[in-house]
Amino acid sequence: MHFPSAEWAEGFRTALNQNPAFQEAAKAWEADLLLLVRTLRADAPAPGIRLDLALGTCRSATFHEDARPIAAGFVFEGTPENWRKLLRRELEPVRPFIDGTFTVRGNLAKALRFSRAAKVLVETASGISLGA
Repeated sequence: MHFPSAEWAEGFRTALNQNPAFQEAAKAWEADLLLLVRTLRADAPAPGIRLDLALGTCRSATFHEDARPIAAGFVFEGTPENWRKLLRRELEPVRPFIDGTFTVRGNLAKALRFSRAAKVLVETASGISLGA
């Protein structure tokens, strides 16, 4: 599966919903997240996946060819290279969101409250095949 894509998004949704660690860590979390791939050119589409999370489940994971206009409570944005590194476990799950490798927009206090859920979310994402 290629990240980001509709196939990858559906695989991620399924993996989250089958992950007891995510269900436990996110049982009080309701959020919509956008995983946005930063493009080098301002006029190029920026693909992404919008996640609708509710109380330990992922209700939907929707791929968008150009996700820039998509509204979300949290936006996690990174370059294609950094997304690949994160999903291949070459980067620690939470540090890139703290050190500026990825841009995070949204209620940071709420994000910190659910940092364990976010860590499990990233760990689950790294278990999805990236394809060629």
